[in-house]
Amino acid sequence: MSNLEIAPLPATERRHVLVIGAGLVGLASALWLQKAGHRVTVIDREPPLAGASYEQACSYGNACTIAPHSVLPVATPAIAWRVPAMLANPLGPLAIVWRYLPHLAPWLRAFVASSSKHEVERIAAVLSSLLMQADAAWRPLVHEAGAKALERRHGCLYLYKTEAQFQSAEPEMFFRERHGVALERLDVAAIRDLEPNLAPLYCRGVLFRDAYTFSSPKLLAFALAMVVGERGGTFVGGEASGLEMTGAGVRLRVGGDEILADHAVVAAGAWSGMLARQVGDSVLLDTERGYHVLFPRAGSLLTRPVCYPQHGFYMTPMADGLRAAGTVELGGLSAPPNPARTAMIRKGVEALLPGAGEATSEWLGFRPSMPDSLPVIGNSPTSPKVTYAFGHGHLGLTLAAITGRLVADIVSKRKPSIDLTPFRCQRFSHFGAKQK
Repeated sequence: MSNLEIAPLPATERRHVLVIGAGLVGLASALWLQKAGHRVTVIDREPPLAGASYEQACSYGNACTIAPHSVLPVATPAIAWRVPAMLANPLGPLAIVWRYLPHLAPWLRAFVASSSKHEVERIAAVLSSLLMQADAAWRPLVHEAGAKALERRHGCLYLYKTEAQFQSAEPEMFFRERHGVALERLDVAAIRDLEPNLAPLYCRGVLFRDAYTFSSPKLLAFALAMVVGERGGTFVGGEASGLEMTGAGVRLRVGGDEILADHAVVAAGAWSGMLARQVGDSVLLDTERGYHVLFPRAGSLLTRPVCYPQHGFYMTPMADGLRAAGTVELGGLSAPPNPARTAMIRKGVEALLPGAGEATSEWLGFRPSMPDSLPVIGNSPTSPKVTYAFGHGHLGLTLAAITGRLVADIVSKRKPSIDLTPFRCQRFSHFGAKQK
């Protein structure tokens, strides 16, 4: 038995667990909990079941890449100097919505504090401890869901238009290599051989061979949900609210009904902070608004995800076409989509990938993000009957399965495979975590 496999608990130690959130983190948690012997009920506004569109889930619209190379946090030593530019350029790869700034201020202060050289090294080491187990945690889930056909193992390609841009990225490449990331530096000829349909606007590139994609996050979610159901799990559609502790366990209101259970796992993505407050915990969680644009006739033009870091989005071949996804807009949950950002993505794809054709749909999703690029994984400090699993930022898909495995250990009162101290929910309490 590998260290990521799990033995079922004795019947007397098994629990009824509510999993709040049916994104990929919630579904992976539900499956690992079932493998440990627990009974699960999954709560979501629109569970991934027959007839559901699932389009409101952040898991639906991402670039669907398993990214073991993502050891570098978003906040780096140079970030403090970029904050004024983030405020000044609403269409930059990393931007802040002005009217949201007062609410964002505590998160932004913690973000800048996380960007020191010492902190970046510490965070990268912690991320590495998760990323090195990410694929192994996905293997049994993909096998059991019959989702192997969705995998496309061709790596991920970063491109640079000038030698100066490439050289400025070298410190980040050395940083990744120092933290165990395998990468290959490419010249123009090698890039052209890999992706002949790209416009010849590149000078150098980097290939992360260990990265891979699933051709459809929606189909992956539906496949995982089917296994949860086949193993006796229950799905309840509706808005989760009123999470309360009882003498025997937890109580959750879903619509006009109440559900009782022994334990609750909060995996509700960007909405998790609201539920944490109901438990009595204040978490410095905020939202990165991410966009995608779909080019349905361009899916065959690329073999792997391609990213020009200066543009801030990925072009990823998917089952339904080419998905150009990315950019970061710090602006909360309530602001309407910014059409200028999707127009920028469209224009970028037209220049970088001639022949992509017409884009037919646009999407806005909400990445749940902590200031230090580390998720929240662990029990609530207020109640041991509540476990948190949210705040994965850009790594929700990548870290979903290993998060679920850790959740199963926590709920089962087993020692997790890694130290969970860096993922505690209250680690930024001194910055004044407040949420609407």
